[in-house]
Amino acid sequence: MSFIVFNRGVKNNKINRYFSLLTFFTFLWGVGLILFNYGISIELSRFFASFIYPVALMILVSVFYLTVYFPYKSFEVSTLYKILVIIFSLFFTIFCLWGYKIFVPEAAILPVVSVVYEPWSYLLYTIILITLMLASIIILFSKFFKAEKPFKLSLKLTLIAIIMGSVAGSYFNLFLMYFNHNNYNHLGPLFTLLMNGSVFYLIFLSKK
Repeated sequence: MSFIVFNRGVKNNKINRYFSLLTFFTFLWGVGLILFNYGISIELSRFFASFIYPVALMILVSVFYLTVYFPYKSFEVSTLYKILVIIFSLFFTIFCLWGYKIFVPEAAILPVVSVVYEPWSYLLYTIILITLMLASIIILFSKFFKAEKPFKLSLKLTLIAIIMGSVAGSYFNLFLMYFNHNNYNHLGPLFTLLMNGSVFYLIFLSKK
């Protein structure tokens, strides 16, 4: 999906740009989870346990900007907000990739792959992720109630898909981690893929 959308042009079409990024980061998220769960070594599982979180953050950032522009732009995101998102995303990515031993202080691969996250940075990450998720849903709700009839159905289906993908992804890959439950983290990407597929159909395949 990312390849198809990217070839349709992303320079001047922000819907294409952010949807292409959304699908690309979903792919990276899934690959990271596979390598984490495979348990090749403690260090690799520990690294990929950290790697998946900045990637998941970029999924939500892409979803947020997609909701701003799909199917039309209804407001301008403030420069201050853009700067804050960029700064936090860069800082958190650097922290997770180069400081993964801080973010994931404990890891094991036997008898099952399991990790422990540093509580304060994980809590801050959770707050940021939930804020982006709620902001995206609120934007779509606002557009849905104000939209003219031709946009109502697309917005309604997009809203349902994003809520399902965001809630399921947050539950299986965010909140269960507070209880050290890694057994269901493969389910988050499945729901997110369903969300991506639904939005892809609405934006690029549906004749309506």
